[in-house]
Amino acid sequence: MTKALLRNIGLHVLPRIAWIYLWATALTSRVKICGAEHPDRLRAEGSGFIYAFWHNRQIFLPIIRRGEPIHCLISSSRDGEYVARIAELFGKFAIRGSSTRGGFEAMKQMMKALNAHEIVAVTPDGPRGPPLIVKPGVIQMAGSVSCPIVPMAFDASRKKEFASWDRFCLPYPFGRIAIVFGSPVIIDPSEPVERGCQRLQKALDTATAEASRRAAGQ
Repeated sequence: MTKALLRNIGLHVLPRIAWIYLWATALTSRVKICGAEHPDRLRAEGSGFIYAFWHNRQIFLPIIRRGEPIHCLISSSRDGEYVARIAELFGKFAIRGSSTRGGFEAMKQMMKALNAHEIVAVTPDGPRGPPLIVKPGVIQMAGSVSCPIVPMAFDASRKKEFASWDRFCLPYPFGRIAIVFGSPVIIDPSEPVERGCQRLQKALDTATAEASRRAAGQ
């Protein structure tokens, strides 16, 4: 069996296994969601907005916000293809691109979605890091279309942290999972990009710390 055939089989089978696993994890865990009123209000108002979350905490958004038609920015890498297919199984739309490949076209697609009052999801430290550091792209995009950014984080009492560059977090079943949505971060078009990065950084760090605290049962 050739490598190409094995990869093709993997692209069809592995995303479905991941989809089943995430559903099983959600159904067997005690899931606590905090701050959902923030994206709920923006959606009720018909406003386009951006979900921002760290690269290592991206896996649970599709299942938690499964009723939303979210446009997810996913890298054009081979690994990104698996992520894109998992997102599509949850009814999301994949926009492929990154700072190193297809970034300009991806930016145009995201801005088109936001101008149509739709929802975009990005990892501001992706696709290759440095981890947990906000890059300027999301700030520039939010300022140019005058849309809010909703910081999001999750943590789990039972989880696997992989030895990847981002310390990717995979929750295990039968534990506590906390999902936290922070208050929307509003970027003024005249605001210095560095200042916007600092504010989003603080909001994401705060949401992550709160999710960790709640997942620990505190």
